[in-house]
Amino acid sequence: MEELRKAHPGRVPILLANGVPFLWEPQDVELVRTKHNLCGLLSGTLPLIPQQNVFLGLPLRLLPEEVVLLLRRKAAILIDEKQAYVSPNDESKVEYLKQKEQLVLEQKEEQRKQQEDHRQRVEAALVGEAGDVKALERRRARQVAKALQDTESLDNKPEANEQEDALLKMPYLHHTPNTSAEIPGYIPTLGGSPSKLQNAYLTLQSAQAAGIWTYPSTLAERARCAVFESLHSDGYFLSTGLRFGGDFVVYPGDPLRYHSHYTATVLSTPKQPMAAFHVIASGRLGTAVKKSHLICQANTLTLDDDVALERRLAGLDDALDSDQTKPWGNVEYWSLAWAGFGT
Repeated sequence: MEELRKAHPGRVPILLANGVPFLWEPQDVELVRTKHNLCGLLSGTLPLIPQQNVFLGLPLRLLPEEVVLLLRRKAAILIDEKQAYVSPNDESKVEYLKQKEQLVLEQKEEQRKQQEDHRQRVEAALVGEAGDVKALERRRARQVAKALQDTESLDNKPEANEQEDALLKMPYLHHTPNTSAEIPGYIPTLGGSPSKLQNAYLTLQSAQAAGIWTYPSTLAERARCAVFESLHSDGYFLSTGLRFGGDFVVYPGDPLRYHSHYTATVLSTPKQPMAAFHVIASGRLGTAVKKSHLICQANTLTLDDDVALERRLAGLDDALDSDQTKPWGNVEYWSLAWAGFGT
């Protein structure tokens, strides 16, 4: 992973797990928030917090529109999690077994030391209580004699292996390491590595060709991307709007500092009908949650899905020049408020 970061500085690795994009590193979450004004949704657990219905931790789950924007800005690398875990070869299997055996020996040695310390404390307590040192010495002699008898019953082995064999006979002690470590066998790669896997992608074009990221693939999804990028380019922060009855919730600044001002609903084309009761419901809902309801009409450039796929494979969706090219089309807005109803 570090080699991938060095090869492409400024790009954050987005790991796709069953098609869901995640950021796992705190520095990546900080970068996309401070530099790209993208928030995502924290979806991980916090070990020291018993009720986790408000505050959550890593990983950060990104919206599909956020992934598209980061790729178009050349600020992300898509990594296919499924292909990143490669099958070990014979050499790595042998190395793994050696490391496993070494860890077992270290754990058993640690257990032996703990047992010896415990025995010494018990003997010291017995001497202090009974004051009979000779009885304690006779007990220790019997233990030594029994140990020698057990040793003689075993096959003769080289002296170097005697301690190792004794440790292997001891009961296994589970040990949980207190530090993090790299996952062995995890190789995100752009090619040229021993795994020969193409599991990291820099553009929408390459991800579409590989079949790991096809968003946006429908007219409605392209309209959502158009609205998201239009509002984002105007300095707004966006998040999912399900809680407030829309497609997006729109903030005038960082959500840690501001309340949302709008709930946005996306219309895919200028000809998409909108029922009168939906207009009324949107206005009343916006007023009830103290937000203006924003109707976003996307004038999507490409209506046909097949033509849109051809554009994607040709790399036209990845274009992002100094004029902030928007391959999805332009957007028009109307805001609704229920006058005289709580205003």
